[in-house]
Amino acid sequence: MSTTDPKRPYHYTRCERLDVHDQGAKGAHIRWIIDTSHGAPTYRLRVIELEPGGYTPYHEHWFEHENFIISGEGEVQIGDEIHPIRAGDVVFVPPFVKHQYRNTGQEPLQFLCGIPADWVKQARPDLYRGRDDEG
Repeated sequence: MSTTDPKRPYHYTRCERLDVHDQGAKGAHIRWIIDTSHGAPTYRLRVIELEPGGYTPYHEHWFEHENFIISGEGEVQIGDEIHPIRAGDVVFVPPFVKHQYRNTGQEPLQFLCGIPADWVKQARPDLYRGRDDEG
């Protein structure tokens, strides 16, 4: 976690860069730039960085992703479809849909990734009842 004051702006690099150790990931890193340690009760925001040739696991989970590509280029697989991505692109990944990000460029691929807090699942049984939770 970071050592930031949630009431003041801070540079994202003040948040610890962690390696992603999930099975199926390669050259992937994450920074939790807004979460409970910053006083955010509902929403989480992360910076994901993929090294050239790196990728996230091909996975699914109960929550959606809201993504904004900061820099680099690559591709995102959402279900059976593969789409090229580059800086400035916006990507929405629905819940319960398998997805993966891959860096196909020569520079790091960085993107913002927004997700809901865990309690949202219990608060919205109309959306998540009977679905497996894998993340």
